[in-house]
Parts: sequence; structure tokens; C-alpha cells
Amino acid sequence: MADYGIDETKRPHTASVIVNTEESATFSVIFKPTLCQRSQAHVRLTVMDNQYEDSVIQMVGEGYEDEITLDNVHGVIMPVDPEREDGNMAEDDVSAAKSNHVKFGDSYIKEAKTLTFTMTNHSKTNCVRFQWPDHPQLKFSPATGHLHAEVAKDMTVTFKTDVPKNLTDQLVPCKITRITFDKPVSQVADWDDRLRTVKWVDVTPPVSTAADGTQPVQPTVPPRPSKKKVIETEPEPAFIEIPESSRNIDLIVSANADYCKYKCKTDTIRFKDTLMFQTRVFEYQMTNKGSVQMDYNWQVVMENFSPMQRSVTFATDLERPESRASSVTSFISDTGSGYLPFSIEPENGTIAPGKKASFTVKFSPLDVHDFEARLICSIPNLEEGKLGPVIGVKARSLMPYCHFELEDSDYISSARRNPELPGPNGAPPGTALDSNTRVIEFESVGVGVKNLRTFFIVNPTNQTYSFMWMNEDSLDPKKAPVFTCLKPKGTIRSGKKQEISFEFLPDELDIVESFWKFVIPEHNISIPFLLAGNTKEPNIALDRSHLNYKALLIGHEAVETVYMTNTEEGPFHFSFLEDSCHSAGYAAHLRVEPMSGWIQSKTTIPINLYFTPNSDKEVNFNLVCNVKKKTLPITVNVKAEGYTMSCTLVCEDSAGSRVELTSNGINEINFGEVEVNEQSVRNLFIVNHGKFNFDYTWEITERNPKGYKMVTVTPDVGGVMFGEKQKCALAFCPPSRTSLRGCELTLKISNGPSYNISVVGYGIAPGLHFSFHSFNFGPCFIHRAGMPKHVANLKVTNKDKKDISLDCLYQQSSHVQHDFEAQVIPPGKSVEINFTFYPREGKRYHETVTFEVNGLSKQSVEILGQGTEMKIEVANPKQKMVNFGALRVGQTVKKVIPIVNNSPAPITFNLVITPGNLALQDPGVLSWSPRNNVVLEPRGGTCKVEVVFSPKTRITQFTEEVLLECAGMNQPLLVLMGSCQGVEIGLDIEAMPFGAVVQRSQSTRKLVMTNTGDIGARFRWDIEKFKPDFSINPVSGYISPGMEVDFEVTFHPQEVCQDIRYESLKCQIEGGKPLKLTLTGMCIAVLPVKEQQHLTTHVRQRETKNIMIMNRTNQLWNLRPVIEGEYFTGPEVFTVEPQQTKPYELSYKPLSMTPEGRKHQGSVFFPLPDGSGLLYNIVGTAEHPKVNLRIQREIPCKTSYVEMLPVGNWLKKPQRFRVKYEPMRPDKLDAGTTLKGLDYIDVPGNTKKDYKLSFYAHKEGSSLIKVTFTNEQTGEYQYFEVTFKAVKPGTIDSIDLSTPVRQSVQHTITLKNPLSYGVTFAATCTVPEVLMPNQLVVPGDTEGYFILEYLPLKVGETQGKLEFVCNDLGLYSYDINLTATQAGPERALYFRTCLGTSQIQVARFFNFAKQKTDYLCSRPTDNPDFHTEKSVPAAPGSSGGTEVALDVTYEPSRLGESRGTLTVSSPVGGEYSFPLFGTCIPPKPQGPYIVRAGSTTSITFRNVFQHTTAFIFQVDNPLFHVTKAGDNIRSRKDHRIVVGFDGNDSGSKAAVMGKLIVSCARSAGGASNVQWVYYLKGVTENLNK
Repeated sequence: MADYGIDETKRPHTASVIVNTEESATFSVIFKPTLCQRSQAHVRLTVMDNQYEDSVIQMVGEGYEDEITLDNVHGVIMPVDPEREDGNMAEDDVSAAKSNHVKFGDSYIKEAKTLTFTMTNHSKTNCVRFQWPDHPQLKFSPATGHLHAEVAKDMTVTFKTDVPKNLTDQLVPCKITRITFDKPVSQVADWDDRLRTVKWVDVTPPVSTAADGTQPVQPTVPPRPSKKKVIETEPEPAFIEIPESSRNIDLIVSANADYCKYKCKTDTIRFKDTLMFQTRVFEYQMTNKGSVQMDYNWQVVMENFSPMQRSVTFATDLERPESRASSVTSFISDTGSGYLPFSIEPENGTIAPGKKASFTVKFSPLDVHDFEARLICSIPNLEEGKLGPVIGVKARSLMPYCHFELEDSDYISSARRNPELPGPNGAPPGTALDSNTRVIEFESVGVGVKNLRTFFIVNPTNQTYSFMWMNEDSLDPKKAPVFTCLKPKGTIRSGKKQEISFEFLPDELDIVESFWKFVIPEHNISIPFLLAGNTKEPNIALDRSHLNYKALLIGHEAVETVYMTNTEEGPFHFSFLEDSCHSAGYAAHLRVEPMSGWIQSKTTIPINLYFTPNSDKEVNFNLVCNVKKKTLPITVNVKAEGYTMSCTLVCEDSAGSRVELTSNGINEINFGEVEVNEQSVRNLFIVNHGKFNFDYTWEITERNPKGYKMVTVTPDVGGVMFGEKQKCALAFCPPSRTSLRGCELTLKISNGPSYNISVVGYGIAPGLHFSFHSFNFGPCFIHRAGMPKHVANLKVTNKDKKDISLDCLYQQSSHVQHDFEAQVIPPGKSVEINFTFYPREGKRYHETVTFEVNGLSKQSVEILGQGTEMKIEVANPKQKMVNFGALRVGQTVKKVIPIVNNSPAPITFNLVITPGNLALQDPGVLSWSPRNNVVLEPRGGTCKVEVVFSPKTRITQFTEEVLLECAGMNQPLLVLMGSCQGVEIGLDIEAMPFGAVVQRSQSTRKLVMTNTGDIGARFRWDIEKFKPDFSINPVSGYISPGMEVDFEVTFHPQEVCQDIRYESLKCQIEGGKPLKLTLTGMCIAVLPVKEQQHLTTHVRQRETKNIMIMNRTNQLWNLRPVIEGEYFTGPEVFTVEPQQTKPYELSYKPLSMTPEGRKHQGSVFFPLPDGSGLLYNIVGTAEHPKVNLRIQREIPCKTSYVEMLPVGNWLKKPQRFRVKYEPMRPDKLDAGTTLKGLDYIDVPGNTKKDYKLSFYAHKEGSSLIKVTFTNEQTGEYQYFEVTFKAVKPGTIDSIDLSTPVRQSVQHTITLKNPLSYGVTFAATCTVPEVLMPNQLVVPGDTEGYFILEYLPLKVGETQGKLEFVCNDLGLYSYDINLTATQAGPERALYFRTCLGTSQIQVARFFNFAKQKTDYLCSRPTDNPDFHTEKSVPAAPGSSGGTEVALDVTYEPSRLGESRGTLTVSSPVGGEYSFPLFGTCIPPKPQGPYIVRAGSTTSITFRNVFQHTTAFIFQVDNPLFHVTKAGDNIRSRKDHRIVVGFDGNDSGSKAAVMGKLIVSCARSAGGASNVQWVYYLKGVTENLNK
């Protein structure tokens, strides 16, 4: 077996490789990860022209990174039998090989096996200490040691056991601990327990004693000191372990140790009698029954045998001649050699566990003797007391008359001989040859070659005899014989050998036969010989049979190379015919190098053919090469054609006229005057007048000192087809005013002429004048709307004699703009262009405005400027805020503030103050100067601003900005602050009407004084003015700023009066104007008592009552009723028509509740026009408030909800309410229900404010909540009734899971328990494929994690519900969307069997269905060669599945690869797919079938094809026959073929061998012919027995 991995010259290419028969190819795959991740790749092996031989090698690697790694882990590579290796094409998830796996393989008991590996510390700073554990079978060296940073250490592990032991992927942890030393690491030597220290210690000699043992004997000479060598382990350096740095690194170890066990059924071998120099063979087998590989060594031990006692000895030491019974070469040795008649192959080797080994015992006698021997097999590692097999061998040798040292030939036995050839002595074709005919084959390469074949004839007898060779061919006098015997006769002495030589000289190709007879006259022995010579043509050829030079330029020599290859074993001479090197008429000559020579064996030599065309026509050569010993010459046809180049160059100017240029001399092209950057073009045409294409190249040489490239040719290279022309553009474009001189242009035609051209031209500039080329606007304030523009005027004048077009290429920007549009400027005219500068930022601006002149040249104008901020600032930053302080009326304050211009530009501005306070708008109160047209110079210009504040009245604290107004823009400059304090006291009402008061009664009303000023003041009423009908209390006092004082004014009229009025009652205010009050009332006599009017309502609810007023007069009454009472109101004017009765609507709206026993009192008095009046007493009762609002809400559980409650304030002043929640139904809220909100809410006067009430419920239920808002000062309250109905919650979340069938996927759900005690969640799911616990217990105030697993069995999508129910927290609902995708195929089944036989493999899968089910097995429709049962029962699946086994039968019907898919499905358990891969190899021979003479036997044959097929039955030996030459056999049916044996016609009783061959048409057997071979053995009964 050859291995490409050894021969570097045969290393396969990465893309393809050729693997010959019995060869192998080796590929190196390197894995170099760059990331810590899993990497996968595939190598696809495709066999060309065989679609069934696609192989995919899956490669899996995992890159990892660690501080400490185990590298270079070596292991025993166990051989793998590819025929029995299971495929894993269907497995996608293949684990990567572990890099830390040590494989000892098979080991013997008590035998130590050591492997090596390396431990590497990749850290750059850390030093670690390692320690391997003690293991009964494993020993590490070193077991303990230190590993410094960036250091690797080689280690060994030894496996040894005294009893059978199997270690499978056993983890051996190595403890790794980071350590430090008390001194630098560089000063600490590396250490492990392998380091040893050698010491020599003194040994005290033993003290000798006296003979009686009493006194020691004193030596007369002191003893010499004795030394003893002591080897100790070097002590470990002191170290410090880093806390919590220890960890383990695992080493995986696999090993198998056991005793060897064998089985050998053969114990005795008996050979049949064998002639000397012949060989008989016996085969037997031995099986390894153990679990470890078994080594063996056979030894042949002869019994009573001496190699010196031989019947015949030979003078020469030659190889033992090969027998006719086998192809094994024996040898003949002299008397001094160790000759043994028995041999065994193989003598030693190894048998894998569970395997068999075949052994061949050969008997090759060189003497006549009865031989006995023993075959003793030595097997190590057997159990104690057991020995290896011992086989006894017996044999006997016989003496032959002669022996031919010839190798056996299968020329006749393998049917290689053509039966149409004649037999000996002119026998007709088809004549059967003597079965004892010996064949000598000759192979000749080429005719006329002498082929010599030499061999020896041995005389083993003790007598000398003569011999002769006789030719039995029918001689043809016209033909010389091709075979000659060089020693036709002679004598062979006893025990000697004679050399015989035959010569074969062929004169034609094909097979030639010659029949000879070897005769020993003394013993009347005649042996037929057949000499067969096969002559082949020498395999010498050129790599091509024709060669075409195609078109060649006349006069140019071309060379082509052809290669001559010799694949034969010897050299050959060759020579080219000179005549064949000339064309017809000797018009052209082909030069060949070499013309003659020798080509060595297995080599290739180049043959160069040179040709130079001399005319423009096609020539043809038939080159002939004669090879010695080759019957036919080698020929090659050579064609060539000559050609010349024919072209012209034409120049076309701008006017269209054309001029042909010459290739002889220099041509001139003058462009004249060309404007700068204008491109002037001349067209050049290259015309091809020839028959062949050519290429051209332009070369330009410009002598320009500035390096400008003004002349170009496009295209500068190219090709011109024959009969066509190519247009090239020559362009002149001057970049400035210049003169083109010394420019040379050259056109080079490949294999053709060249054209030289001188190019002349001038560049001129247009006469356009710009008034400036740069303008600087200088510093300008950043532009804002309303500011003046900065404009520059550019004047452009045409001073040329022709029109000039001008265009501006500048893109308008936000800071530089112009008003120019493209136009043509006539000669002598000008155009003005305005540039406007708008600085947008505080920076320098530099813009280049480019003008395009005539679309050719460009002129640039630079626009410069600077944008600056308007930096008008207060000189002293502390005066940015000017505070006048708190003044009194009449005081005056003046402030002077210097301001400065820090900007680089002058500025003119106005100072503006726009006070919002009306008092400040008085020019006498707040004034400033200067105001208008203030001018400040740039960079430090200053002025002083004077501000005067002189308040005349009280002014509250004010803040006013002083604005700088410039060009419509306002900018704050500074801020003025101040105030004027004063007295401001007022009454809530200036007129207080009391209405009608009964004489000698009184009425009291409330009056409020408020101080809204800044200063407190004393007050005093002029009490004397109130008398006698009114009084006020208190009369005098002090009122602080922001305070109120309540007064009680009492009306107690003394006399009846319709109108009592006291006007301008004064209250003196300290430091302020006096307040005035007007009091009015009337005094009436006692009216008849009327019935009281009672009104009852809820507080803050309006109640009305009608009082009927009757007008019995004829006068229209316009009454103004007088109503007393705080909460009673009615229309101010009431009209009653004459003689009418009309209701007066009296309203009662109490703002406070009436306490028990106290009611709201009031009256309504109707003054009549006649001076009388109607008086009604009113009594009001204010009950508890009604509910403000009843709210009902349905809220899903587990959803936060906020209800907005509109809380109103019925007073004019703010109120603070305390919020209280009262569950009304049920009495107590559920533990899972929460209400949240603020404890207090402040509501401004006469407004409403929303109160946020948060509600959250875990479980379903209804809660009626009373929410009360109480003013704790007044006791007034309002409330809302809110009903929250917690309904079934919606879906909390959607869970999406996807997985292939029969592969589980997990999902975790977090359930939070907000309660203070533990709760239990009961879980239910509508999808049975979801596996989960029934409940989950979550402690209080914690989170629980619920894990569910989805294990689908069928492909599809499923929707379902997952619910958790808790008595305290309600329902949790989740939508689950489950997707089960198609699973990958199961483990593939691989079959390999012969055509005509079947093979059974077991398909195994796991049933996950929870109930018993039957799986239907669908036969692969794509390949009927696979069979299985229709169904297979499956037991209910456990948690990990229940294994189900199914037999699959592969019965191929054609050769090659077969593929199919077996589908196993169940409505409950899902579907499984098994890839099936079958390999059908050609049928192997069967038999032998024994047929007795004169009888028949039947052989069963099966039609494996899919249809009825016609088969042909043939035998290769005429002694056998079939009763029927063929038959049509139905598909998959057995047929009995009857074979008969006629007996041996030669009268011999020897067994006759033959073959029965069954064949069919090519179309029936597939892509190749198929034959079934059955060995036949014809036996003739011995009648004498």
C-alpha cells in the first residue's frame, strides 16, 4: 500500500488528487483558531465521473483560551477499519475532539505505558504551583512543581495495573494555585519533585567486639572514613499561596488493561504426500476473544529432524524453485544452512479485539522424508497458567524425476489463450491442450528484439539422464521461426541442475505460440511445453499530432516545442527524416532540434521546431520520426502562414481636410493660436490595409521646463483589425500663455513602420480686467435681521477685441453673496458685480470666487472679512446688576455705569428701558441718559450711563432690563432692580347696606380691613360719626403688612326711618390716606308675624323656594328685596305686574354644614312702593354633603390603573384636604389589592384639581372605595365613591418557542410575590407537549422562577394558554406560540454487500409518546432495494424516551451506491427519517459445488433485479454442462440451475475444476456487466474403493 503522505512528489493538491489502485492519499488539515468559539467546516470529496461517491468530512474545532493549558497531549492511535466505521453524515452537532484527552489504548497487565504532555503557563506575570493527585493506576512525573510565567514544562503520565482495569474518559484534576515568593521571581529557580540532590554522607563503621563478646577490640590502625551516596529530592522553595486562587485543570484519561484471550479450533495439520520442490498450503484462523489487542509469534519446532540428512544436495546456492501448486517461492540452501520444510505466514503480528487472523502453513520439502513438527505460538499477557496454541504438523515428501525452476503461468487456466489458435503438430483451432502443459511466457517491446528466457532443470534422482527439446510446430519454409532453443539436448548429472535458454525474436505484433516437448529417453518421460510470445508496440509518442503556428511575420523566427514521452522500461533511438522537414517544392524549411538521439526509460524530452516564413502564403509539413524497434513512425503535422504589415496614417484638421502622413521623414502638425485651457483637436486615422490585425503605440516627447503636459493622444495604445481603421484624437490644451516647441510625436506599428510628427502651437490668454482681485471687509458684526449690509463692488472690463463670456462658478453661501449672472461682455464694455458680506459667526472668512472665462480659463477673486460679536459690556462686571435698594416715597438715588465697546468695530446704538410697572413709566420716577445715538469707538471705546430713580408712590420690587438697541436688534446690557416701600390699606367694601331693621333691634355685619402694603400702620375710626344708629368694633389698632383685621359693624336704629345713611365715615391710617365707609339701613316698625320659610339641602347644594308676592294695586311694582343671611340669595330687582301674583325665587346654598341645634337664619324684606313692606324669616338647614361622583371601572388584574378624581374648592382661598380611603364593600381590601395616593392635596380657591388614585389588583373581585377629602381646620369634607371591578386579566406576555421535534427547549418565567407570606401558584397548560411542574411555592417578598420545557413530537405550529392560579394573587395568563420544526435525519444506516445477497441493519430511535403506539414504516419510494416491516410497535415513552428497534434489509439490484430514506411515523409519536446508504459490490465467487461424475446438482440463483430478466448460464469446462442454457426469471424469485458433470475423459480420477457463469444483458445489470461465478468441482468415484 503506497502512502502519498510519504512521497513528497505525490503530495495531493488541495483541489484535486489522483489516487491509483492500491494507493492512498493523505491530507493535512490545520486548525488555528483566533477566537474562543466553536468552528465548523466541511471537506467534500467527489470522485470524478461517479455521482455516488460523494463524501463529506465534517470538521469541528473549538478555540479556547486559558492561563494554564495542557498541550501536546499524545496518545495511542488505534487503527480504524473504514469498512466497519459507522457514518455520521446525519449528525450536525458533533463534539470537538478534546485537546486534554490522553488515550493509552490497550495495555497489558503489569506493563507500564508512559505518554507525554506539556503544561504551559500563558500568563506574563503570575507564577503557579501544580499538584497532581495520587491515583492507583496513574503516576505523574513531576507530581508537584512550580510553573513560572510564560514557561512550559514537559510531563509524563504512566499507566500500570495488576488487575484488569478500564478507564473511560476519567477526569484527573490537577490543583493549580497562584503563588508568590519573598524575593523576585528572576532569583527563584524553577522547581519540581524530579529535581534531585546527590550527597555523600559519612558512614560509621561497625564496632568489632572480642571473641567472648565482652570487650570491644581496639583497632591498632584507625579505620578509613566511609562515604555513602544519598540521593534526595531538592527541597521546594518557600512560597506564599494567594487566597482563593486555587482551581483545578482536568486531564481526561482513557485506558484499557486486560488479559489476552484467544480461540483456535485447529490443533493438527496433515498434509498430503508432496513431491520435492513442490509446495502445499494449509490455512487456518485464530480469533482474539479479549478486549485488548493480542500480539503473537509463531515458531516451527521440528520433531526428529536433522537438516543434514537430505536425499539430494546441490552444488549451487540458489533460490528454491517455485511449485506448480502455489506462487510462493521456495529456496534451496546448502548443507550448512538452517533448512526447514515447514513455514508459517505471518510469523508474528497483532490481532485487534474481536478480530480474526488467517495463517498459512506451507510444506516445501527438499528431501524425501516423513516430517513432523509443532507450531508453537507465543502470546504475552495471558492469564497465569495458560499457554498459547500448539498445532501438530505431519507431512511426507516424494521423489520426482525432474524439477523445472519455472514460475507457474495462468495463461491457460485463466482463459487468456485465444482458442482460435492452432494446436501442436498442426492441430486445428479449438483443440484441447494436454492438462500437464507447462507455459513459458515472453514479453517483447517492439519487433526485431531478442528476448531471452533462462531457467534450470534439476535432477533430484541418484542417476544421470539425458534430455532433449523437440519442436512440435508445423514449419513454414517461407517464415523463419521466432522461437529458438539454445540448448536443445544435453545430460543432467545426479543432484545437479542444467541451465536452459529460449530466444524469442518477433517479426510482427500480436501473440505467437510455439509447442515444444521435453523428453527424458531413459525414463520414457515426455512433458509438453507451450511458448507464448506477446509483442507490443513501444509506447513512445509525441504529446500532440498537429501543430499550427498560425500567422507569422515574414522574416521573424518562431519556435514551438513538442514533447516526446517514453513509458517503456528501456531506452529507444529516434531520428527525424530530413525530407519531411521541407514543404512541397522545398519552398520552406522546418528546423528540428534534436534531429536524432536516445530517449531514456520513463522520461520525456522536448523537441524544438523552428520556422521562419519567407512568403505570405500557407505552408504544410508532415514531420516523420522513426523509432527503432517500432513498426510505425511517429508523425506530426505542422502548419504555418507568413504575413506582412500594410498601413497608412491620415491627419484631419478642423476644417475637415485630410493629409496622408509619411513614414519616411518628419511630419509637422501646427495648431496655431489656441486660447488658454481651450482644447484644439486634430483627428489621426490609422488605416490597416493588410490581412492581419496589428497593435499600435503612441509616444509623446515634450520639452517643457514647467512639466506641463499640453499634448495628448487618445487612445494611445490599441489594435486595428484588418481592413479597418482606428481614429485617434491629437489634442493641444495650453494651461497658460506659452509656445509649444520641441514636441515630438511617434506612432509605432507592431512589426510595421513608424511615423514621426512634430507638433507646433501657441497658447494665448483673453483680455479681461478685474477692478480688484482681493477685497477685505474688515471686522463686521455678526449679521442679524435688520442690520445694515456690507457691500463691495467689483468692476469687470472687456479690453479684448472679441466678445468674452463670463460665468461665476462660486456657489452662493450664507455669508458671501453676489448678484452676478452669466453673460457675454462685448468688447470695451464693463459689468459691475456686488458682493454682500453677511458674517454669521465670530470668525475670519476667506472665500475664493472663481470666474470662468469663455468656459476655458478661470480667474479668482478673494473675499476677506471677519465676523465679530457685538461686545458692548459693562466696564465693571459687578455693575451688571444695578440695585437701587428699597426707597421711601420722596427719596432719590442716582447710579453711574461705565460701558465699553470690546468689539473690533465701532457701533452706534440707543439705550431703551421698557418698564412693565405703570409707576415706573413716569419720566420723573425712572430716567437715564444718554438715550439715543450713542457712539462707541472700537476696541475700548467707553461712555457713562446715568440712571436716576425717584419714586413718588409705593412701587413693588421690580427688575427691568436696559436694552442696547442697534439696527433693529435689542441686546440686554444691564439690569435695574429696586422698590419703593409704602402704606397700602383698604376695606373689602366701601358701602355696607343693612336693610330693614325692626325698631329696637340690631343687625351686625362683618367688615374686613387688609394691608397689602409693605409697612404696618396704626388705624382709628371716628367713632363719634357712627352714633347713634351704628357702632364698630374694634375702634383702633395696628395692622401688619399682609394681615387682615375683621370689624363688626352693628346697626341698631332707634327710630323708624325708611332711609338711614351715614356717608364718609373715616378711619385714620398712620402714614396714609384715611379710609371712608358708607352705612345704610332702614328702621321699620314691628311687622305682623309671618310664617317662616324653611329650606333644607345638602351642603354646597343649591335649594330654591318660591315666595308668592301679590300686587293688588294698579301700579307696577319694581321691588328691590333686602336679603339677610350669608347663604341666601335672590334676584336684586323683582317686578310684579298690577293685579298679579308672582313668585320670588329664593335660593339657599350653604357652604358649611349646620351643627345640631343651630341653623342658618335669614330674612327677606320686600319694601313696597307705598312705604310698607313684607318681611319673611328664613331658616336654612345644611346636611352632610352628597357624594361628588360615583365611578365604576373594570380593570384587568395585574394591570396598574390611575383614576383622576376632580377635587373642587368652593372657597375663594386655598384649602388643604386630608385624603382618607374607606373600603365599603368588602369591609377590608384583599391582601393582593393596593390603593395608593397622596395623603394631602392643596386646591387653589374656586378651582378644581385632579387627585391621582392608583389601583392594582392581583386577583378578580369588586371593591367599593369611599375616598374622603376633609379640611381639618373647618371640618368640611367631600367624598367620592369609586367601584373598582378587577376582571380576569388579559395576556401578560407572549412566549414564543421554536425547536426541532424531539428536541426540548426551556423557558424561564419570573413570578413575583409581593405579599409578606408565601403563596402557591398552580400551573396549567393547554398544550400537552409542554412539560412543567404542577405548582410553584414562592416565599414572601421574593421572586420565583418557573421553568417549562417544550418537547414536540410532531411538526407544526401550536398556540395555547399557560395559566398560573394563586388564591391570594389571582390568575396569571400567558399566550404560548410553539413552533416545531422538522428534525434532522436520524443516524444513517450504511450497508455494504454483494449483488445477489442481502444485509440487515438495525435502525434505532426513541419513542417519546406517553402511550403505546404503532409506527408505520414507509418503504423508500426512491430506492426499492431497501425493505422493512410495515409497522413496528413502541412501548410508552419514559422521560428520556423508550428505544425502538427496527430491522432494515438491503437487497441491492444494481452495482454501486444506493441511497434512500426510510420514514417511520405515528400520529402520536411523530415522524423519524433515516438516511439509507447502500454499497453494492460485484458478486463474489461462491462454492465450490461438488458434482459427481454422471450426475447433476442444483444451484440456487436469485434474480435480484426489479423486473423479469433473461439470464444466460455457461460453464468454462466442457466436462461440465447445464441442462438449460438460459431462462427468464421473475423479479426477486429463486431459480434452480442444474449442472452436470460428465466425468474425466482422460481416465484420471483427479478432481476437475470448473466455473458456472451466470450473466445477463448490460441493461439489466446496470452500468456494468454483471456475472455470478460458482466454482464447480467434478469428482470421479473410485470404483475399486
